[in-house]
Amino acid sequence: MHVDYGYYVSSGGKMEFDEFLVAEKAAEAYIRYMTFPNGNIFATECDAVKDAVCAAADAYHEAAQMASGNGPVKSENNDGYSVTYASQSIDGESKEKLCNRKMYEAARVYLLPTGWLYRKVGCGCGNKHDCHAL
Repeated sequence: MHVDYGYYVSSGGKMEFDEFLVAEKAAEAYIRYMTFPNGNIFATECDAVKDAVCAAADAYHEAAQMASGNGPVKSENNDGYSVTYASQSIDGESKEKLCNRKMYEAARVYLLPTGWLYRKVGCGCGNKHDCHAL
């Protein structure tokens, strides 16, 4: 399952097509990484998963722009023309970590109720004797 640009735009997305292609690919890869212990999240169609991809793609795009210094203007000074851009990164945080953190925050809202972020470990016995709290 891949989220197409039509679905993205119909759900309120604002990115241009070429920006969306890059961000959507990163978002799907990150969501696949987050959920891989539970199987292939993209094996079946699910609107919650599509919405998570759209939200993560938007978050990736915004974080990448901010990390590159192209985010929203925080302050501006006309005397010597100085512009400060808003940043959401934590001191010393790399662009990749910022993007991953923002994608997780965005996708979590949609994926948590679906069970795809469930990480409990069991012994493989089918929980016959409630051993899932290893």
